[in-house]
Amino acid sequence: MAANAPPESVQARQQRIQEDAHAQALSNFDQDASKGAAVHVFDPDAPPEKKASVVAKGQEKLKPYTPSNNDVPAGKEAPIDTGTKGVLPTITVEDTDRLTEEKRDKATSEPASPSSPGAYPSGPASEVPEWYKVGWRSVANVDVPLPEDEQTKDKRFLNALSPNSSMGIGTITPALSFSYAVFASHFFTRFNFGWGWLFILLAVCCTYYRTSMARVRRCARDDIQRELVKTRLASEHESADWLNNFLDRFWLIYEPVLSKSVVASVDQILSVSTPAFLDSLRLSTFTLGTKAPRIVKVRTFPNTEDDVVMMDWNLSFTPNDIFDMTPRVAMKKVNPKIVLSVRVGRGLASAAMPILIEDVTFTGLLRVKLKLVSNFPHIQIVDITFLEKPTIDYVLKPVGGDTFGFDIAHIPGLSEFIREMIHGSLGPMMYDPNVFTLNLEQLLSGAPLDAAIGVVLVTVDAARGLKGSKIGGGSPDPYVSITINDRQELARTKYRNYTYNPTWAETKFILVNTLQEPLVLNVMDYNEHRRDTRLGSATFDLQKLQDDATVEGIERPLLKDGKERGLLRFNLSYFPVLKPEMVEGKEQLPNTNIGIVRLTVHQAKELDSAKSLTGDLNPLVKVYLGDDPSAIHRTQIIKHSNNPVWESPTEFLCLDKRSSLITLKIVDDRDILKDPVIGYMSARLEDLLAGMSDGRDWWPLSGCKTGKIRISLQWKPLHMPGVLSGVDQYVPPIGIVRLWLQRATDVKNVEAALGGKSDPYVRVLVNNVVKARTEVINNNLNPEWDQIIYIPVHSLRESMFMEVMDYQHLTKDRSLGSVELHVNELARESSTDNQYRHESTGKKEAQDPIKLDGGNGQAFQGQLHYAAEFIPCLNLKNVHFDADENDIRQMAKGVKDINKAVNGGQPSNEEERDVTVRQPIDGVQGQEREGTFGNGIADKVETNSGSDETKDKKELSGIELGKEELLKHQSGIIIFHILSGQLHKKARLEVLLDDGYWPAVSTIKARSTHAQWQHVGEAFIKELDFGRVWLRLNENAEGDKDDIIAEWKGDARHFVDATLDHRSTYTLTNDEGKTSTVVIETRYVPVPVKLEPRESINNQGVLRVELIGAKDLRSADRGGKSDPYAVFTLNGQKEFKSQTKKKTLHPEWNETFNVNVSSRVAADFTVEVFDWNQLEQAKSLGVGRIRLDDLEPLEAAERSIPLSSEKHGEKGVVQLRMVFQPEIIARARKSTSTFSVAGRAMTHIGSLPMEAGRGVLHGVGSIFRRDHEKENSLPSHPEVFAPATHPTTQSLGSGGAASRSAESLRAASGAPSDHGVLRVVVLNAKGLHTNEAKPYALIRVGDKEHKTKHGHSRTSTPEWNETFVFPASSSTSKLYVCVYDHKTLGKDKVLGEGEVEIWRHLQPNQSSVADLTADLRGGEVRLHLEFDAEANAHVHDPSVTSLERPTPASPSRFSIRGRRPGATEDS
Repeated sequence: MAANAPPESVQARQQRIQEDAHAQALSNFDQDASKGAAVHVFDPDAPPEKKASVVAKGQEKLKPYTPSNNDVPAGKEAPIDTGTKGVLPTITVEDTDRLTEEKRDKATSEPASPSSPGAYPSGPASEVPEWYKVGWRSVANVDVPLPEDEQTKDKRFLNALSPNSSMGIGTITPALSFSYAVFASHFFTRFNFGWGWLFILLAVCCTYYRTSMARVRRCARDDIQRELVKTRLASEHESADWLNNFLDRFWLIYEPVLSKSVVASVDQILSVSTPAFLDSLRLSTFTLGTKAPRIVKVRTFPNTEDDVVMMDWNLSFTPNDIFDMTPRVAMKKVNPKIVLSVRVGRGLASAAMPILIEDVTFTGLLRVKLKLVSNFPHIQIVDITFLEKPTIDYVLKPVGGDTFGFDIAHIPGLSEFIREMIHGSLGPMMYDPNVFTLNLEQLLSGAPLDAAIGVVLVTVDAARGLKGSKIGGGSPDPYVSITINDRQELARTKYRNYTYNPTWAETKFILVNTLQEPLVLNVMDYNEHRRDTRLGSATFDLQKLQDDATVEGIERPLLKDGKERGLLRFNLSYFPVLKPEMVEGKEQLPNTNIGIVRLTVHQAKELDSAKSLTGDLNPLVKVYLGDDPSAIHRTQIIKHSNNPVWESPTEFLCLDKRSSLITLKIVDDRDILKDPVIGYMSARLEDLLAGMSDGRDWWPLSGCKTGKIRISLQWKPLHMPGVLSGVDQYVPPIGIVRLWLQRATDVKNVEAALGGKSDPYVRVLVNNVVKARTEVINNNLNPEWDQIIYIPVHSLRESMFMEVMDYQHLTKDRSLGSVELHVNELARESSTDNQYRHESTGKKEAQDPIKLDGGNGQAFQGQLHYAAEFIPCLNLKNVHFDADENDIRQMAKGVKDINKAVNGGQPSNEEERDVTVRQPIDGVQGQEREGTFGNGIADKVETNSGSDETKDKKELSGIELGKEELLKHQSGIIIFHILSGQLHKKARLEVLLDDGYWPAVSTIKARSTHAQWQHVGEAFIKELDFGRVWLRLNENAEGDKDDIIAEWKGDARHFVDATLDHRSTYTLTNDEGKTSTVVIETRYVPVPVKLEPRESINNQGVLRVELIGAKDLRSADRGGKSDPYAVFTLNGQKEFKSQTKKKTLHPEWNETFNVNVSSRVAADFTVEVFDWNQLEQAKSLGVGRIRLDDLEPLEAAERSIPLSSEKHGEKGVVQLRMVFQPEIIARARKSTSTFSVAGRAMTHIGSLPMEAGRGVLHGVGSIFRRDHEKENSLPSHPEVFAPATHPTTQSLGSGGAASRSAESLRAASGAPSDHGVLRVVVLNAKGLHTNEAKPYALIRVGDKEHKTKHGHSRTSTPEWNETFVFPASSSTSKLYVCVYDHKTLGKDKVLGEGEVEIWRHLQPNQSSVADLTADLRGGEVRLHLEFDAEANAHVHDPSVTSLERPTPASPSRFSIRGRRPGATEDS
C-alpha cells in the first residue's frame, strides 16, 4: 500500500516526521521561556530578515541592518571599465516608473491578503502585533502589574559621610609675609600713623598667611595623593563593581537588540558558508541568557603618552555561576543556548537535524589600548590583545537535544582538539604580541570599512639575481604576487620562463582602503602540477605615499628566512579620491570623467519562479562591465528564496563615465547542471547615478516575466594625469567676452557688526572655475572698479557667473551676491562667415540686481553696472594637443591583456612592455576630424561631446595659418598645456600675464616632486609683442596666502614662439639657487580686439621726472621771499619731495626721480610748492596738475606747469622735463584688506622693473643681456624682434614707439674687479602695512650695516634722505634692506624686508649710478646707488648728505622688445 501511495502522501509524511523531530527539540526550551529568558524560535527555512524581525518584535519598527565584517582586506585589484561602444542598455531611468495596466488593476482591485507572522515584507515592515510576545520581558511577564502586597520592599540606605578634615596650619611665618609686615610697620611709624592702621596691617598679614598656607598644603596634599594613586594604579588591580552593577541592569534591556544583530549577521554568514555536502545551515534558536558579562578587575597604566589610554581587563562570562545571585534571581536564571538547524540531503530528499550549544563560559585577561583624538568620536583606534590564552568551555550536543543529547566533550581528546583549533585561529589575530585593531573613527563615520580611498598603481619592473631552483633542477619561472600585509593575493604578473633575471614591466591597479598597512610583493616560482614556491618578498610602507604620491625607481631586497634572495625593482603612484568642494555654499564633487564606482547589490524580489521545477530558486548575481564576457563580481548564493537579500558590495575603476555600461545577471545555481539566467538588467552608469540622485534604487529585470533588483551606486572622483582638465576634454574657444565692470551700488554690508564696511571685488566664474577678478575696493558699499576683463568662452550654452565678494585677509572671502550672464545673450552662430563661426549680437549694457545666496533665489540687494560684448576668434582648424601623454588609459588596456594571459596560465618570455601605446579612448559621441595647425602637420583630434558645437556630425570648416601669420596678430587667446615638471618642492604652477594681478591659469598642487599635471588652461593677452609671461610655483593652496618658491619671467612673443609647435622646458629659480623645471606647450588663437587707449601697454610704465626749477613764485615771508620746496603726488600718494631752496622766488632744483604709473589716462599727477617754515606749518604756494595722457612714449617733453590756489589764484610756474617709458606695472595683492592700485613692476627681481621702450636711458643694455643669457630654458632665438605691425592696437600718441636697439642689448656687463665705494641714499618708503609705526631702515652690504633715524610721528610713508657708505666689490653682490617699527619699550617689529642685486643695477664699465625701488613684500623703499671704483671705502664715514647727485640711469632690466608702428631708431 505504501509503495502505491501517491507522491503527495510521501511528501506529507516526510514533512510530518521533520516537524515532529523539530518539535521535540524545541519542547526543551518551554521551561526556560517561562522563566523569563529571551528564547527565540524560528522556522529553519526562514530567511535571515525574518529571524531578525522575530528577535526585534519588542521594537516599534524594524530598522535596516548592514552586516559587518571584521576581516576586511586592505585592498584589491581594480576591475577596470574603459568604456563601451556598440552595447545598448536594456533599461533607462524612465523604465523604473513604468507600470503595466495589469499591475495597476491588480494593485487597485485585489484586497490585501493577510500574511503570516515573519513573512517577507513587500514594503516597510509593519508593527509587531500586540498578541505576539517576544523577548525575555514579554515572556516573563515583567511588565504585568504586581499585587499591592508585593510592591512594598525593604529599603536600606548607608549614609557614610567622611567629613573633610582640614590639616593644621603651621605657625612659622613665611619670609615674604614677615618682610612685608616689618616694612609696612616701619612705614606707618615713620609717617605717624595711628594704632588702628597697625591693627589693619596685622589683620591683612594674618589673612594672607592663613590663605596662602592653606593653598600650599592643599596643593601638596593633592600632589602626594596623585603620585600615590599613580603608583597604585601601575602595580595593583582594582575592582569594577560599579560597572558590573550597571551591566547587570543594562544587559536585560540590551539583550534583545544584541540578539537581533547576532541573528541577522550570523545567519546570513551561515547560509552563505554552507558546506557542499549540506543543503542548508540555519540558526533556528538563539538566547544569550540573563546573566551579563562581568569585569573582574582592572589595571590602569598611567605612564603612557598623553593621547593614549592603556588598561588590562579581566573579563568573565560565566552564566552557570550563581555565587553572587540571590535565590530569587538564580531561580529565574537562563543560560545561553543556540540551536542550529542543519539540513542534510538535496531537494525533496532532505531532513533537518538540530544541533544544540549551551552553557557557554569564557574568561580571559584582555589588554585594551585607546588612541584619543580631538574630533568625534574622540577615540580613533582601539587595540585589543589577550595577554594569555582565554578559557573557553561549552556543551555541544549534535543529536538528541537537551533531554537525550550527548555532549561530545566526553569523547577523549576531542574537546582539547577543538579548543586548540580555536586558539590556533584566534592566536595570530589577537593573542599577545598580535593586536586586533578597530578604527572607531572610520566605523562611526558611516563609510564602509572596505570602501576604497584611492588607487595605487604598482608598476613591477624587474627582478635581478634571484636565488632558488626547482626541485628537479632547472631555472625558476618567476612571477610577482601583490598583497597587502601578506594576506590574500590582489594581483599577479605573468610568469617568465627559465630566468633568474626576469623583466615584467607590468602595471597593476590596486584599490586600497587604507595606507596604514605595508605593500608586500612576493616573487613566486610557477609550478604547473604542484604548489608555487616563494622565492622572496619585498615590502613597502604605503604611508610614504601620503608625503610623496609618486615614488619611482624603488629597489628592495627580496628576503626569505632572513636572507637576501635577489633584488626587486618597481614604481608606485597613489591617486586619492577627491574630496567635495564648496561651491556657492554647498559641497559638490569635482566633475571628472574618471573615478571609482562602488556598486552594492542589495536584494531582489518577485523573481520569476517559473524557471525552476520546484518553484524554489538559489539565486546569485553576476556583474559585468561593457562587453567584457568575464564577470567582475559574484554575490553569495541565497538558497531556497525567491526574494533574496545579498547586500554584496564591489568596486571598480571607471576610466570613462560617459560610455560606461553595467550589466547584472541573476543566475539560478544548480550545482553540476548549467545555471540558467533568471533575468538581467543593463544600464549606463550615468543613468544609474542620475537615478540614485532622484532616490531610485529598484530597477526592472529583462528576460523574465516578473522581477526587480535593488542596487545602489556611489561615484568617487579621481584625478589622474590627462583626465581632469586634460587634453581629451578640451574644447577650443569660440571667442571672448569683453566685460567692462563699472561699479556696484548698495552692496550688502557683512562687516556692520564690527563697525566697518565690506571690501568688495568681483570674480567671474565659468563652469565653477575663476577666470578673472577685479581689484578690491576697501571699505566701500558703492565701489567703482572701472575695469575691463576678457573671458574666453567655448559654447553658446555657457554662462558667466559674476559674484561680488567681500575680501578677507585671514579667513575665506564671503559672497555678497551674484549676477549671471549667458553667452547666448551676446553671440549667435554665423552661417555665412567661414573665418568666424560666431558673431556678436551687440553690446549689452545692464544694471542687474545682485542676487543674494539663500532666500529661494528671491532676495536681492544692490545693483551691478556692467557692459558686455562678444568678440569672435578666428576659426582655426584643429586647435588641439596630442593626447599620447595620457598613459593611464594605455596602462588600463594593457592590464586587461595581462590578466587574460595570467588567467590562461600562458608563459611569456618577451622583454618588451605589456603597457603599450594605444589609441585614446573615444567618447560615446566623440568624432574625429583632420586638419592642420600652425606648421601644417595633419593630425586627428577627439572633440568633447559636452559642447553643442561638437554634436554636429558634419566636419567643420576652418582656416589654416602658419606660425608667422599667427604671430602677426597682437591679441588672442593663449592655450597652455602644462604637462609635467621636476620640482624641488611639491607645489602648483601658476601662469600670470602682463600685470600679474591674479593667475590666469593654475594647476592643482603636485602630488610629488615628479609632477604630472596634464592641465589645459587659457588666458587672453592684449598685446603679444609687449606682453609678459610669468611662471611661478606656489606652495600654498589656491585661496591661501601666496608662498612663491620659484619663478620664471619672459616675453610673451618669445614664449609663444618657442612653445607653439613643440614642447619646451623652462627652468624656474629662487633666491636660494634651487631650480625646478616644467614642460609646457601652447596654442594661439587670434582675436581681433580693438583696445581702448587705457588698455594699451603704452598706458602704463615708468615716468622719469626732472624738476628743473620754478619762476615767479608767490612771496610768503616778510622779506618778500620764500623758502620753496616741491612735493609730487600721484593718485593721492606722495611720491617725491625736493630740497628746500632758501630765500628765492625763482628756485632751481635740477632733481630727478622715477614714479610708476599704472594708468596715464586715469592718473591724477600734481605738484604742489610749499614755503618752508621752521616754527610753523609749511604754507602752500600753489598746486599744478600735470597731464600724462598726451605724453609721447620715450620722447622727452618739457612742460611749464602753472600753479594756482583758491585764495591767491594763479601765481608761479614749475618747469619740468619728463620721459615716459612704457612698462608693465604689476598690481600686487598685499596682505591687507585691500590691494594696492599701482603696486610694483611685475617683473621685479630684486626690485628691478622690466623695460618696455627704447634704450634712451644709459646703462641698461648690459643688464638686459645678462638676464637674457640667464633664460637658458628658452630655445635660442634672436635677441631683437623684427618690426611687426598690428593695426588693431592703438597707442596714446601719434608717433609713439617702443623698441630697443641691438647695440644696447649687446652691451657688456659684470661686477667690478677692484674694490670701491658704494654710496646708498635711502630716500623714502611707502605702502607699509600700518599707519601706526615709527619706521626706520636698516641697510646691510657684506658684513657692514647702517640704519636711518626713526621719525617722531607715526606714518606709513616715511622720508629719510640719508646717505651711507659701504665698501663694495665683486664679493658683495647683494644689498639687504629691512624696515623696522621703532619701539621705545620692547623689541622693534619688522615691517618688511627685501634684497637688491647690486651689480644688476650698477655697471662699473658703463653706468655707476642707479635709482631703484626695493620690494619689501609689504611695501617698498626707494634707493639711490652710486659706485666709485677709484675711492677707498675705509676712509669715509657714513654721514647724512644732501640729495644732489648725478642724473641716474634707468633701472629697467626686462625690455619689451617689439616695435610700435612708426618707431624710429635712437637719436
